[in-house]
Amino acid sequence: MADLLSPLGCSTRLLLLSWGLSSPAPNSSPDCFSWRWHSSGRFTIGSAWDRLRRKRPPAPWASLIWAGNITPKFQFILWLIAKNRLPTQQLLLSYGRIDYTTCAFCNEVPDSTDHLFFDCHLTASVAYFWATCCNLPWRPRPWKDNLLWAMQFLKGKDFFHIIARHSFAAMCYIIWKKRNAIIFRGESVVLTSIKNHIIKSVKDKAASFSNIPNIPRNRRLQRSWGFHPAIFSDRQEHA
Repeated sequence: MADLLSPLGCSTRLLLLSWGLSSPAPNSSPDCFSWRWHSSGRFTIGSAWDRLRRKRPPAPWASLIWAGNITPKFQFILWLIAKNRLPTQQLLLSYGRIDYTTCAFCNEVPDSTDHLFFDCHLTASVAYFWATCCNLPWRPRPWKDNLLWAMQFLKGKDFFHIIARHSFAAMCYIIWKKRNAIIFRGESVVLTSIKNHIIKSVKDKAASFSNIPNIPRNRRLQRSWGFHPAIFSDRQEHA
């Protein structure tokens, strides 16, 4: 360490102190740099970011949105909705970025997070369809209440809850994607195509599983969404 400290002497020690580091005692061993914020002593981007970022408690909805088995692009849209960061008409109007316009689905009021998910009577019908397929209780409520409801009813690591969470996220993503297609590409409002898109997403997700317990709850899910029953194990269990 002597060859590192000796050329700069006091200046080096002051610099180390300004970084919150103590000045090591000189010795005859070769000098080397070590990154103190990683157990290996080597610099990593992850450890630097973890050191610099402002840490906050995770949001209560984080475990729902970032749960495994949800397609990343669906997670991203859910995250934007939860943060109220989707560029809805209401948000853009509040910034003065657009002139007055109305919801692409109902053409009655400017869309907002609450309106799209699921105050609009057309998107509400999609939500009822989704809840019926999942055999879940549902009623219209503001988005924040929808999120609290989802945190209660969609948590769990079993097949049923994985499919319910995935399909909920898929529904939100597909509604937003369809909304943009209507506004920017002039597509028509066809609820059947939205529902079919959700069904396809659920079937694709279900196809990635095998040896799922053949219990009444899962069989109801299979019949409602129409995915292939070959994913079930031969053994039948009681619900």
